[in-house]
Amino acid sequence: MSANTPLRRAGAALFGPVVWAGHFLVSYASEVLACHQAAPRLHDLVVAIATLAAILAIVWHRVGTGRHLRRAEADGAQHFLWRLGAALDGLGLIGIGWAALAAMLVSACR
Repeated sequence: MSANTPLRRAGAALFGPVVWAGHFLVSYASEVLACHQAAPRLHDLVVAIATLAAILAIVWHRVGTGRHLRRAEADGAQHFLWRLGAALDGLGLIGIGWAALAAMLVSACR
């Protein structure tokens, strides 16, 4: 085990909130830019693509982490971080859905 492995595991647990924050930033930055360019339909397209990419990234991360845990010997700390990561990934998915719903239902450039 290398010296940075515990830090990598803890960082992997924060993947969901980081993707959520990125999605949030892209969604609202695209609204500002779309309104500045007078192209509200472009905003809807950017939000839809960002939402799909964020959901796929979190699902891909969760599947990959689950495979890695099955291959590795699950000690207590690693199992806790895996469960914490799963919970934070789920919270990230809820946040992405919430932000996407708000961005799609409320018309841009009001």
